[in-house]
Amino acid sequence: MRRRRNSKKMSADDVADDWLPSTTMSGPGWKARGDRKPKEKRVPFNRPTPYQIYEALPFVRRYFMYWMKHTFDKEKLFINTFQPLKHKPYYGVPCGGIGCGAIGRDFRGGFCKFSLRPGLVEHKVDVVAADQFILSVRENDRCIYQKVLSAADVHRSSGQLSTWDFGFPKKNVHYRGLFPRSWTTFRIPELGLTVVIRQVSPVLPNNYEDTTYPVCLFLIDVENTTSDREYDVSVAFTFRNGTGNRRWEREAECSAVKFETPEGSAEQVTGVSLYHRISGMPCTYGLASTHNKDSVLSVCERFDPSKNGGALWNHLMQTGDVPSIEEECAINAREMAVAVCNRFTLPPLSSKTHDYALSWDMPKVHFGSTGRSYHRRYTRFFEASEAGSAADSLCVRALRLRHKWEEEIEKWQSPILTHDKLPDWYKSAIFNELYFITDGGTVWFEFDENWADHEAHLSDYTKEKMKNIGRFGYLESWEYRMVNTYDVHFYASYALAELWPELELTVQSEFTDQVYHSIEKPTRFHMEGDWANVKTASRVPHDLGNPADEPWIATNAYVMHDTGKWKDLNMKYVLTSWRDYVVLSEEHQEFLHHTWPAVKMIMLEALANWDQNGDGMIENFGKADQTYDAWQMEGVSAYCGSLWLASLRVSIEMARLLEDGETEKLFLETLNKAKKVFVDVLWTGTYFRFCERSRSRETVMADQLCGYWFLQSVSPEMADDLLPSHMVRSALDTIYRLNVCQFGNGQMGAVNGMKPSGVVDREYIQADEMWTGVTYAVASLLIQQGEVEKAFHTASGSYLTCFEQTGLQYQTPEALYESKFYRAIGYMRPLSIWAMQWSLKKHCGLNTSKERLPKLPSEQEKKTSEDTVKRVKTSASEDSSSLGYVSDYREEKTAPTRTR
Repeated sequence: MRRRRNSKKMSADDVADDWLPSTTMSGPGWKARGDRKPKEKRVPFNRPTPYQIYEALPFVRRYFMYWMKHTFDKEKLFINTFQPLKHKPYYGVPCGGIGCGAIGRDFRGGFCKFSLRPGLVEHKVDVVAADQFILSVRENDRCIYQKVLSAADVHRSSGQLSTWDFGFPKKNVHYRGLFPRSWTTFRIPELGLTVVIRQVSPVLPNNYEDTTYPVCLFLIDVENTTSDREYDVSVAFTFRNGTGNRRWEREAECSAVKFETPEGSAEQVTGVSLYHRISGMPCTYGLASTHNKDSVLSVCERFDPSKNGGALWNHLMQTGDVPSIEEECAINAREMAVAVCNRFTLPPLSSKTHDYALSWDMPKVHFGSTGRSYHRRYTRFFEASEAGSAADSLCVRALRLRHKWEEEIEKWQSPILTHDKLPDWYKSAIFNELYFITDGGTVWFEFDENWADHEAHLSDYTKEKMKNIGRFGYLESWEYRMVNTYDVHFYASYALAELWPELELTVQSEFTDQVYHSIEKPTRFHMEGDWANVKTASRVPHDLGNPADEPWIATNAYVMHDTGKWKDLNMKYVLTSWRDYVVLSEEHQEFLHHTWPAVKMIMLEALANWDQNGDGMIENFGKADQTYDAWQMEGVSAYCGSLWLASLRVSIEMARLLEDGETEKLFLETLNKAKKVFVDVLWTGTYFRFCERSRSRETVMADQLCGYWFLQSVSPEMADDLLPSHMVRSALDTIYRLNVCQFGNGQMGAVNGMKPSGVVDREYIQADEMWTGVTYAVASLLIQQGEVEKAFHTASGSYLTCFEQTGLQYQTPEALYESKFYRAIGYMRPLSIWAMQWSLKKHCGLNTSKERLPKLPSEQEKKTSEDTVKRVKTSASEDSSSLGYVSDYREEKTAPTRTR
């Protein structure tokens, strides 16, 4: 690490900015300076056309009444259509394991966006003023420097922490995020000091214990680059009760107590526990640090974070330690903060490291209806958790396991990070998009026998799975508050299947039980205004409930549409059951026996109810009846049709394995008929048209081979039975040439719908969106077909637009428009990037002796490729006749207001 060295005192502004980052900061990952601003301004979609508004008026009236019902508590809405969340362009890697609640970080150094209440992400919370690291520097028994180590903008009430110095220069903060770790560098050039805070969360593949811990490590390295100055340095860590949400700041009396491990312990730890409540649920924060033989560790058991903070700040400035208590803060105050601090000598040309842990022990929680309580999964591993006193144990265990955790993370990530044929953006994206597994309102609960009282449909097989691994759930989106939304999980599930397969198996087993379950409660659906039961038997539910209500009991919270009519949910269940059996549980025939009756039932139901003319192919009904729920398909469609073909092929194989010859024969005959219909109706000569009858009929859909993609990722030889390979390759080439290269200058991923003339389809809402998760899925299919360079180019548009252009890092939305807008930040589907990794391993032999990856293009080759994209964009003027069919689309007519 090279920095300017100068023994003379000077101001920060006098120091030339010749600092070069260390190798730690220079590795792969998302990087930002503290004064970073997005290159492109984006806002939530809010500009429906007059025609869209007109068509949506019946929906608007019905939804408005529902919206008004929750005027004073919008968290109860499963989707707040009228007030979409706005992104905040300063998010960094979140803190915490999986399913234990998460705490967000600002890349400039602040704590923000808590999601400790199960399934609810407090996105509107800004940086919490009292949750900070503070650096104090003394020389010759005099404090020469003291600042909060954060360049985040902090909004404080009058007089709050007014004595604290929040003026750290933004340009002197540098950040690198690579989930589940990050590095934040604070430079103090006038003193020749550099502080690096390394944040580590225990998110570890195939680890079902440590990964559940509600804890985060902060390993702080302080370096003195001067050649002739010795400093006494103090690093204090402060934290207050609540989440930054005013509703919880004064909810209940707080208390705090110091703790320390017994003398003679292998590694002595001292810290403080802060007891409080959040939404009626007991919660304990733990702060702790390890003892270093050449440092002094002090603990503050309480100070008032709502006052000016002078007692702690001044004591730290005068002594280098935090005071044991602030006398003016009552022992049972409703607002309370605590602190731990290390003071040490830092000689010239030296560095020292001190380790801190933050834990949040919230063992017993409930959802919004408070109908029943749940124990977090981590409580299984801590005897004291039932009493709400595991915060200290969590800190101690984290500090003692810090080296092991980092070794495991290095072992997991290194084969990707060091691979010379993988682009740098991908090395960042594959891990950073995984932020959602922690920060997606995720819950992971210990099994409770009492669940059967309200969930009689749970099978013994599923209950055994849950006893062994727990119960897992994550949100569709921060603002689409539904647990385990299945049509989206279908794409995202590759992350679980690749990294925590036992969780994926448990989720799939639970959905199997849900197929048989029904909720005989008539409800009126907002969009069409029709009435139906909330949950129909022989249908896969759309989701397992709203966390503001009671998930798993009140399933199908999404009452925009009657999802019992959706064509893709059941098909996706069939395909996922096959993948999970073949790849994750083939040695366990019980899983096959568990899923087959449900597969058989829903496939027979589909034949009976969705094949309108008996030709073996299901049809769409011209309503929103699949995941593209504002983009109408009618008749045979490429999206649902390809899912149907793949599901038939899978069902044939499952029937064969279980010696159900009659069903095997029926599905084989049906598949042969359906394949012919699919090609005869949809094949244009170069791609499969969107559907048989709709305003988007001739559109090139990015997701037209969805079923083929999923099956090929698991069983390539079975996928080959579905469609001729030349058709698949031609369709993919058309998607790449039109949906990718002619959208957003070829640098934004794959737009959902593109007309063959090279014009984005705007006939329906969602057609003109780029879905981040679908783009990653299309890239995965390109990899499977050997088009690795095209795959990386396609997927890079999704990642780079979000992380590098628009300030949407660590909150990847569902959808991006070509300009101005996005929709649904903090979304589940982008986890499908792990389908790319899956395909690189299975189809390209990544990191094996049979690896088949092309070399990365040189800079000249990149420029040639970019020029090619530009030529494709400017010359792609083929009309419908040149592509072998007659187009009947209209140019400007659009569809109702988006619902998802």
